[in-house]
Amino acid sequence: MPGLGTCALFWGIAAANLLLGSSVGLSQLLLGAGIACNAAVTLANGGFMPVSTHWKGKGPARSLWVQRQSGQRLLFLADNFGNRFVRFSVGDAFLAIGLIIALLGF
Repeated sequence: MPGLGTCALFWGIAAANLLLGSSVGLSQLLLGAGIACNAAVTLANGGFMPVSTHWKGKGPARSLWVQRQSGQRLLFLADNFGNRFVRFSVGDAFLAIGLIIALLGF
């Protein structure tokens, strides 16, 4: 079950892996920005990622993603973009672009 401890452990491992990796390049900067954005919003919301959608879930959260609500923090970094099937955040975009650049060898 997701929570603040699980979230902090995951983002800590991701950041350590990035920092211990190869030399700093554009892909590492973008990956670091993506990790920082997603870590900030999930850690600020108790280990959960707010999602902007029309679907209203009821009951306790069973995954990392929860319905966006007022009172949550850093909502500009939440999963606000996409369509009704796929939602993504600014951090996800940084991660995707960084991964593509890394795969292209930059």
